[in-house]
Amino acid sequence: MTNAEIESHVGKAVRLTLSDGSVVAGTLHSEGGHGHSHTHYTVVSDPIQAGGEKVRKLIHGADLITQIEDASDDPAAVE
Repeated sequence: MTNAEIESHVGKAVRLTLSDGSVVAGTLHSEGGHGHSHTHYTVVSDPIQAGGEKVRKLIHGADLITQIEDASDDPAAVE
């Protein structure tokens, strides 16, 4: 995908399919300005264990995201 395709989903609950076939769900954040030629995206979701820390998946560039879906109906995906 491209940054332009992803931008409208930043700050929202999403379900992403990555280029390796894995699926992650959570609130999508974007981070630019790292001196790289790509934008970093982070998906943040609920802790795996009660009382634990939120889970963060860092994605190095839009080209690693193959599909993006709305996950606002999934309570675990809403930060």
